[in-house]
Amino acid sequence: MKTYDIIFNNNDSSNNKGFTESLEFCQNYIRANNETNNSYFADYKGGSVSIVCNETGETVFETEVL
Repeated sequence: MKTYDIIFNNNDSSNNKGFTESLEFCQNYIRANNETNNSYFADYKGGSVSIVCNETGETVFETEVL
């Protein structure tokens, strides 16, 4: 079973949450927290947030941090 992490990026830096969660968990986490000041969402407004597979390194989802 594959696991996924959430990564935040902008022109200056990058941070990850360190998750080893399901794709559905990560999608729900972004949906619930984007447009809030929770966690890294406050620091990366205007940047991007991605879901990356821990096993393959593949980016499976990316959207703007609102």
